[in-house]
Amino acid sequence: MAREWRRLKKVEEDIFVGECDSDSPEGRIYGGQVLAQSMSAAYFTAPHGFYVHALHCYFVRAGEEGAPIIYNVKRIRDGRNFALRCVDAVQHGKVIHIAEFSLQKLNSVTENFSLTPAFPDVPAPETLQNKLEARKSRLAEGHDEKKLRGLDTERMAPSIEVRPCDIDMYFDGTGGVNKKQYFWMKYKPPVESEDYMMRHASLVYLSDLELVTTGVLCFDEPKFKLTTSLDHSVWIHQFDFDINEWILYEQECVANSKHRCLINGRMWTRDGRLIMSTSQEALIYKLPSSHL
Repeated sequence: MAREWRRLKKVEEDIFVGECDSDSPEGRIYGGQVLAQSMSAAYFTAPHGFYVHALHCYFVRAGEEGAPIIYNVKRIRDGRNFALRCVDAVQHGKVIHIAEFSLQKLNSVTENFSLTPAFPDVPAPETLQNKLEARKSRLAEGHDEKKLRGLDTERMAPSIEVRPCDIDMYFDGTGGVNKKQYFWMKYKPPVESEDYMMRHASLVYLSDLELVTTGVLCFDEPKFKLTTSLDHSVWIHQFDFDINEWILYEQECVANSKHRCLINGRMWTRDGRLIMSTSQEALIYKLPSSHL
């Protein structure tokens, strides 16, 4: 079922309202959704021809699905080639998310030089399993659900599909040996090619997926007392891409200290173009030994 969660309603100048339409309204809002809506609010106030090239955000509080979110946009600067917007997401009178968006004027770019790292050597998405279907198969085979790793994206299933490149690593981990993994991701509701705001919002929606899953690879335990995102940064290298195609997400846990885990990521098109880099710090608390 196609969803229109990125469509915001303007209520006043620089104030917008958005809602969640998840099948599980009792759940906690997925952070990528609030980020995507914040990005849309920033775009609605931006000068013509300016595209978001970088964003930095903080997940302040857990959001409640089924309740409206107010997005307040602050116009920090409108320069000749760059603009800056800050967006506060407010629910029940409290800020749940803060984001800063830097935008670049596209026709100000005169240099065509670009540098892209080597595309990873990974299996094609058609050869891999949908992680939700793979999980159901494992449970049907008698695997212990408490020992299976991975993020539960069942409630987002109508909108996204995720296919890990190494399904065994995804569910079983590596005992802390390997701290890097790859995912093919696809946003399933069609997006018109000329709708750059929807295309970019869909990409940042995907950008918040599975990073915590990669962050816990450095632990032996399959389950944790708490795993949640603290902040999230994105750098968009290419404004033009096909969001209706498969996107490869390369993720690596690069540091862990004081319950905080840093995960870096890269997002690629199927033809090998690097379109986005990400970085996220996650808060991870292990279960007490008595619960293991």
